[in-house]
Amino acid sequence: MQPSVSYSNDLHDSLLCKNGTAFWKCWRSKFETASKCVEVEQCCDPYNIANKFACHFSNAYKANNEQQAEALRKEYVKACRLLWYACSR
Repeated sequence: MQPSVSYSNDLHDSLLCKNGTAFWKCWRSKFETASKCVEVEQCCDPYNIANKFACHFSNAYKANNEQQAEALRKEYVKACRLLWYACSR
């Protein structure tokens, strides 16, 4: 049997039997590589990489106008409360 067919059959059988542990074990053995060093801005430490992502996204998603952001948040909370009230009746 060809290797790709074997991969496919092993994965298929694991899914068919709803054996998640066997599926992921097979997946990792067939597709994951031993080298897992991921570099972000010349950094390989997972803690520092996570901090770089947190810093990037916290800056990317800041409100342009704090007062408008707070007004929209209050409007959203009010709408959620009204929806919850309507659904709980």
